[in-house]
Amino acid sequence: METGYILFSLKPGKKKDFILRVRKVNHVKEAHLVLGNWDAIAKIEAEDVKGLEKVFFNNIDKIPGIANSRLYIKACPRARK
Repeated sequence: METGYILFSLKPGKKKDFILRVRKVNHVKEAHLVLGNWDAIAKIEAEDVKGLEKVFFNNIDKIPGIANSRLYIKACPRARK
């Protein structure tokens, strides 16, 4: 199982609608509005990295209200040595 985190900058007035929509996407485990340089964060899980990319590009990145987004993939234990 692979885990990814997505950071979002959202268009003005779109935060509430966005967070409600992203929480309904299959593979989204958590989604929260945050304070700071980004407006929201979501945690996603899939069988492999290709699955994470598929969820991100085909489902999440098409939600209206996103001004900018970044997908970060959790490093596997092999990469931490």
